[in-house]
Amino acid sequence: MKRLIALAFICAALSAAALSQSGAAPVRSGSRFYGVNLTFAVYQYDAARSPSLEEVTRLAGTYSSADEEIAHIKDKYKLEEIAVRHIRSVGLRGEEVFEDAVLLGPEYMVFRVTPHEIVRGQMKLDFRVKYANQPLLEAKGVEFGNFETVLLKGGSGLFGVKYFVGAGGRQESAPMERTLLISVTTEIAPLASLRDRPEQLSHPVDEYGSPVRTSESDKFTPPVALDRVAPRFDTGRGVRGSVRLSGIVTPEGKIINVKVVRGIDPVIDDRAVVAFRQYKFSPALLNGKSVHATYSEEIVFAPPPPSTLEIQQEIDRQRRLEKEKKKKP
Repeated sequence: MKRLIALAFICAALSAAALSQSGAAPVRSGSRFYGVNLTFAVYQYDAARSPSLEEVTRLAGTYSSADEEIAHIKDKYKLEEIAVRHIRSVGLRGEEVFEDAVLLGPEYMVFRVTPHEIVRGQMKLDFRVKYANQPLLEAKGVEFGNFETVLLKGGSGLFGVKYFVGAGGRQESAPMERTLLISVTTEIAPLASLRDRPEQLSHPVDEYGSPVRTSESDKFTPPVALDRVAPRFDTGRGVRGSVRLSGIVTPEGKIINVKVVRGIDPVIDDRAVVAFRQYKFSPALLNGKSVHATYSEEIVFAPPPPSTLEIQQEIDRQRRLEKEKKKKP
């Protein structure tokens, strides 16, 4: 399976503080041989200006990046203003519950994923999404084949973001209502071939970085990045690829012991580390108490955001379209 990558940042925080946690339920015998390497991408789009879309839509293929997938969705289904907001890859056993969260605007969007009935070549998936503790998506028993991508349409809410040109020509953004769209890609694999297991993504440690032993009764909530800083480069320098970083989030919400897990080149890696060290976090919780915890993130360098001129041209185009609609009888 080609793993989705996208846009500026790939969030590696597992769940929102006090809102979600990841854990595992006992594995049923029918799924004791196989698990799933699962990737889901969270999109927003303007449903009011787009054709209707089925609740479950199966794509003809999988795509190596969110940009490629967005291009296909735009061409095939004519969705307007589709944009990626979050991407996660995780390896799960059958009946294992995985919870993830991302801060979108003022509230958290929380995801709950449960694969089941995994056998060679096929499986089923339950997928639930809430935003500001309100349900946006409830998909149960969605069937998947191996290396298959399925779109799940959710509800609408004020989690969307719109970019525009503000006073003095500054690029600004504002929240707006958008509709949720989840792309899920599955790779059914032997248990030994599962990648990005939940416990590998984040776990509690002491102040020196040594793992803290936990029992099944302990409740661990991993850290969540609340404020990210983009790496800075010389004007005009084109950077593509991704840098994988890791560190330890302190109970005060700072990240320390930053390391490059996978880099591009020394200069780019160094800029990514400098930005990563400026992140602010909601710290991990162990039984309700703030603790040190591991954290990893993949910073993906994609094409630069639109220029002020490009944004203004898009605004002008939208205004022309609105005027043409009003002229029609």
